[in-house]
Amino acid sequence: MGNDELNENPLDEYAARASQQLSGQSAEVSHSSVERVESGQVSLRDSFAQHVQAAAIYMEDAAAGVLKAGSLEAKDAAIGAAFAESVQATTLHTGVLAGKTVEGREIRTGLLFAVNVRGDVYSALSPVAGLAIGAGFAVGYFLTRLAWTMAKRRLSPIE
Repeated sequence: MGNDELNENPLDEYAARASQQLSGQSAEVSHSSVERVESGQVSLRDSFAQHVQAAAIYMEDAAAGVLKAGSLEAKDAAIGAAFAESVQATTLHTGVLAGKTVEGREIRTGLLFAVNVRGDVYSALSPVAGLAIGAGFAVGYFLTRLAWTMAKRRLSPIE
């Protein structure tokens, strides 16, 4: 994936339309810390916001607690939990990332829920991995109980 592909965001037009539908509201947060930001378009630069909700969000060298967006574009960002229709990022770290389309370079997340994933996206736990872990625990539990029952039968005194 080339550098040019990440710099050209196909969601800019979508974000502009969504912003117009929300009366053209936009908010820019720069070099500060805020509790809550809600707007049509939000730009976070060198800032922290506890809760961000917008149709389109651009983050650069920023952090957020909980983020809900139609589209998210991020560069060097950290987010506790991000829920977005589309995510395009360069160096993004999240605890939970949920989106229809996730694309980027060096996206690291603890838990990933996504339909389409492109680029360098790393997840500690995905729904498929969670299902596999759960199935492994279930099989292990079943085999342990079976072995325990068989051992009890063999060691019990015969009457």
